[in-house]
Amino acid sequence: MLTLPILRKMLLNAAVELKANSTYLCELDSVAGDGDHGITIGRMADVMKTMTEEDQPNTMHDLLDELGDAFMGINGGSAGPLWGTIFSGMAEGIEDQAELTELEFRKMFVQAKEDFMDISKAQVGDKTMVDALYPALDTAIAAHGTLKEIMDAAAAAAVQGAESTSQLVAKFGRAKNMGERSLGTKDPGAVSIAILFSAMAQAV
Repeated sequence: MLTLPILRKMLLNAAVELKANSTYLCELDSVAGDGDHGITIGRMADVMKTMTEEDQPNTMHDLLDELGDAFMGINGGSAGPLWGTIFSGMAEGIEDQAELTELEFRKMFVQAKEDFMDISKAQVGDKTMVDALYPALDTAIAAHGTLKEIMDAAAAAAVQGAESTSQLVAKFGRAKNMGERSLGTKDPGAVSIAILFSAMAQAV
């Protein structure tokens, strides 16, 4: 179902799309945050591009694990540690096998969500990246079908979740201080997650 070459292709496309949208993400973040979310995402995209274009790491587990470690060390707010936790969790959920079955693919996302929930108290509806992340992960965990069908469904859930944040009042971070004034704009963290899943799905 999922192999290392396909995973590299998915992540490379995600790196390209995230980098291309870095200015837009900064614009979204400037409404209620520091305006640097896109810069941080751009740095992670650069790391992702470099690591997916090289021959090493040579297993899916090691690639995801090393990406997670690399993201953890990126400066620029909470995005690095949060994304690092997601990718490290995905690695934790799989072994060094050359191909993931549908069941193993689901376990990868189950572990990613469990690890993320250990470090974040945010819930869907709080206007954070969780509004796109949890629907995407839950959809991937519950869905059946081909890799393309599962990723398309997860991407659609992420996009819908990101879109919904424009109707929410922020409950975390600097945006929380805006109260009702945070209505009408999308959360940049949720949008970046939507771009990630959409780009991965497009690459399959």
